[in-house]
Amino acid sequence: MTIKQKFIDRKDELKYLQHEYDKNDFRFISIIGRRRLGKTRFIEEFLKNKRDYCYFLVPELNDPDARLEVSKKLHESLGISFIGTPSWDDIFAKLFAESQDRRMIVVFDEFQRLLNINKSIYSFLQRSLDKYAKRSKMFLIVSGSSIGMMHKIFDHASALYGRWTGQLYFQPMGFFDLKDWFPDLSMEKLINIYMIYGGTPKYLEEAENGDIIENIQRILSKNSILYNEPENLIKTEISDSNTYFNILKHISNGVSRSSEIATSSGLKTTSIDYFLNVLINDMELVRKEVPVTEPKRSKKCIYAVKDNFFKFWFKYIYPNLSDIEIGNISQIVENIKSELNMIAGQTFEDVSMQFLIEMNRSNKLPFTFGKIGRQWGRFKAEAGKNTYEIDIVALNEHTKDILFCECKWQNRKIDIDILKELKEKSSFVDWYSNERKEYFAVISKSGFLNRAKVYAKQNNFILFSLEDFENSL
Repeated sequence: MTIKQKFIDRKDELKYLQHEYDKNDFRFISIIGRRRLGKTRFIEEFLKNKRDYCYFLVPELNDPDARLEVSKKLHESLGISFIGTPSWDDIFAKLFAESQDRRMIVVFDEFQRLLNINKSIYSFLQRSLDKYAKRSKMFLIVSGSSIGMMHKIFDHASALYGRWTGQLYFQPMGFFDLKDWFPDLSMEKLINIYMIYGGTPKYLEEAENGDIIENIQRILSKNSILYNEPENLIKTEISDSNTYFNILKHISNGVSRSSEIATSSGLKTTSIDYFLNVLINDMELVRKEVPVTEPKRSKKCIYAVKDNFFKFWFKYIYPNLSDIEIGNISQIVENIKSELNMIAGQTFEDVSMQFLIEMNRSNKLPFTFGKIGRQWGRFKAEAGKNTYEIDIVALNEHTKDILFCECKWQNRKIDIDILKELKEKSSFVDWYSNERKEYFAVISKSGFLNRAKVYAKQNNFILFSLEDFENSL
């Protein structure tokens, strides 16, 4: 059942790129996203049925050899001839000269590698852009997997700042795109796949079926291409990888506050922000969360691993590499099996949030929200527990509408107590307390008892099940 080289989703991105191409003047588009997300496959799909194009994967060569390779490829693909080994100025100048009366597509994949070939190369390109771009019909695409470097190439201190005409940021596919990959699988089995592999196309190619244990055993095999994938990817991008491995391991195990992450990782609390910022902005492997009713800069922040496969790898594989190397995997599999329901429950919250976002786009909710996320905080209590968590809260800051939502991944139908508990927790949320209009939702894997349905009708509740997930497609 493994699906190889299948092009799924990216319809909006393709539409955008084609729209820019149809303008028939100079366009300079950057495509940025971490490895394995299918950027090259996406470019290949765009180039289908196009005639005048040159695709170039930037090699890791010295400067003269790189120039020779580029000039050779331009000659083979576009018929542009050079004498000897041209300079970068000669390459860019001739390329732009040829594109004055000719619509051509030029693609530099792994564009950030040019920086290692010649630190002045972007200045050479900038000179040609400033001189020739207004009269050019070139459609220039540059793609890069090293997110931090790609940002630096186009930031305010770079020679190329302000020169590009558009950009695409590649993210992992959403949960509901998996239905196109595995059309015969149930929603429950799709969630099992998503909780391990996430939305990274290259990883999903390795999911052979909906049997979660078989898939996990295959990942734990030293022969699997995913066995050391996160290790290889991080070492490719970062030199001091051990520190980042430690941080990711602890976050994957539920350590979420910066001071706790620093202590667990043996780092000073004054230095942890640097490492977290790299993982958030340069690697896009970690996300920073604040309660949805709080401003973005709130100090009530926590950190979580964004990618499901990286979370799985750092929680279950990285700490057990020694045992896996000598074949002791049975106990590891048993440990994972004992926690599968917990992992699925966490994934179900993420999938439910995606579901509500899709419902919001289709105007199928009581109001249109502008913010959605988790909510947690403290409340005054004389004794016992004085903290609360709500799985999902969505709100509209202009109309003061708010939706409180709980997600339940359990094998029994939801009873009335879950709905009452959610209503009670909503009273702890200090957000326009006397002005807001409240709505409630519960999303259940297994459905609802009749008395819960009656209570829902009487108390402004919306009830969703996996069947509604199917219907949303």
